[in-house]
Amino acid sequence: MDFTLSAEQLMIKDSVTRFAAERTPGDPWATFAQLGWLAIGAPEDLGGFGGPLETMILMEAFGRGLVTAPYVAQVVLAGAVLRLSGRADLLETLVEGNARFAVAYEEPRARHDSARVATIAMRDGDGYVIGGHKVRVLGAGSARSLIVSARLDRPDGEIGLFVVPANAPGIAIVPIKSEDGHDVSNVRLDGIRIAAGDLIAERGLHILDHALDIATAALCAEAVGIMSVLHEVTLDYLKNRTQFGVAIGSFQALQHRMAEMFTELELARSMAFVAAMTLTDEDDAHRRARGISAAKVQIARSGRFVGQNAIQLHGAIGMTEEYKIGHYFKRMTTLERLLGDSDYHLARYIAADRVPERQPVPA
Repeated sequence: MDFTLSAEQLMIKDSVTRFAAERTPGDPWATFAQLGWLAIGAPEDLGGFGGPLETMILMEAFGRGLVTAPYVAQVVLAGAVLRLSGRADLLETLVEGNARFAVAYEEPRARHDSARVATIAMRDGDGYVIGGHKVRVLGAGSARSLIVSARLDRPDGEIGLFVVPANAPGIAIVPIKSEDGHDVSNVRLDGIRIAAGDLIAERGLHILDHALDIATAALCAEAVGIMSVLHEVTLDYLKNRTQFGVAIGSFQALQHRMAEMFTELELARSMAFVAAMTLTDEDDAHRRARGISAAKVQIARSGRFVGQNAIQLHGAIGMTEEYKIGHYFKRMTTLERLLGDSDYHLARYIAADRVPERQPVPA
């Protein structure tokens, strides 16, 4: 397989790398729109381009630069939900930078399971009334609208997806402190009244799961960027830190440790490619679930190994706020749990692996 980047992909990589190196404090949303990054993965008729591989390139560079913008939450995840729901009108506003969406799906005690939904959408005349509680909503603090999963009040108990204004009466968005400084909130919905047209998908669970897989692949790519920096900085430290008159990188035991870190990094990079390539077949949900969950489990394990060893090899300086390696390790630790931890994805992989292969249709 040829992993050589095209001219367009190299342009994306270079522009993101420059942005990460030169960024200034403040909201970068307008810059994202100007550079066209909000259009990655969108249909061409909306001005979109690229797909999972372009997203992987961008997110790996974001990981290397430790960019804290809610790109995965408000562009990758929300954009995928809108695209899969067929709401080109709303997706167009996102691509143009005129709207910002956050996806509120996880609930207390749900353990990352998108199907465990207690939030209820009651039919009320021509519209709906929504009540419930969502937790760990990524990007809700700067979003103008929320995409909310709610169980429809009807016999089949289908899970619908609704677009709700973030400032609607009855919504309480409560920011929570995250370890890595990202935008995370809990959201309460108390009798939110919305129009019937705000229901963007009546059978929304498969759409939500597909979008979560796309976002999980993006997080895997970000993790690879973070691990790359952890490995590079640690290698440079071992070459320059001296003990007993020699660089500690000359000690064979530490050389073996660096070789193991490099092996884990390259294994994680390979699995990030697997995740991205899995998404190119959008019709095979079984294959997609296995590929994404396998990548998430392996990258979480590799990230823990690389991060912990980077901290240990640096010694006490690796734990200080002034030294950047600790901040990368914080983000890597957070990524291990985002959109499903290792236990969740391992169980999901096993469950998907037990699904029998599709039988050929008789002639």
